[in-house]
Amino acid sequence: MSDRGMPREESIEYLLGRSQRQGDTFPIRREFIQARVEGLFGEPTTGPGPLSKLLRAPLALELLLLVHGVTTGGDFGVTERSQLWARAAGIYMLPDRNASVAVSRQWQHLEKLGLIERQQHGRFKRIIKRRERGLVGESSVAYTAPTGAKGDVYFRVPFAYWREGWHQKLDMPGKAVLLAAMSRRRETFTLPQDTRGARALGLGRHTVTRGIEELLRHELLVKTGTDEVVNARTKGGYE
Repeated sequence: MSDRGMPREESIEYLLGRSQRQGDTFPIRREFIQARVEGLFGEPTTGPGPLSKLLRAPLALELLLLVHGVTTGGDFGVTERSQLWARAAGIYMLPDRNASVAVSRQWQHLEKLGLIERQQHGRFKRIIKRRERGLVGESSVAYTAPTGAKGDVYFRVPFAYWREGWHQKLDMPGKAVLLAAMSRRRETFTLPQDTRGARALGLGRHTVTRGIEELLRHELLVKTGTDEVVNARTKGGYE
């Protein structure tokens, strides 16, 4: 038996090939980035989505994006060996048992956020995606294909994210802002860098600034202009 392991890119391509998606894109609801929440006085407002809780869990984010890319129907689940998930997410661990433990930790994190469900499937675990808003109270909601209707807005992530190597080229600030930019869906949009705007995305102000700078450097974003906003904490009152 060969000891050679499938390289990361081949592992990813194998998983993407399972989906048989037309157009090589997959949908994610905007609520993953920005969720509708209640304000201080019970009024509806915008707050951070589950992405904000994955900023320090890059491996979990990679696994979640792969699950969304692969699963297309039925129970929206996928069953594969832990070692395949480990290679695809960039977890290179031997012996096999260590890879299983490392991947299991990431699944556990996603499960606690209500983003996936795990079920025993023979000798393996079946990973079933849940709706992108994650936990609401103490429960999550079963996944259904997004419709694009009001309250069910989604955007599409291209397989080029992996095939062009952005999963390795970008740090977490860049990935977070890239997803936030994709969720805008229009070619030209505003990305607020003030504290309030960044907080609405569930991101810190410095994370947004670093992410924008990273995407500009890679030419994934092009700056078209700058808006002035009120910020009483600055010397001039604007930034």
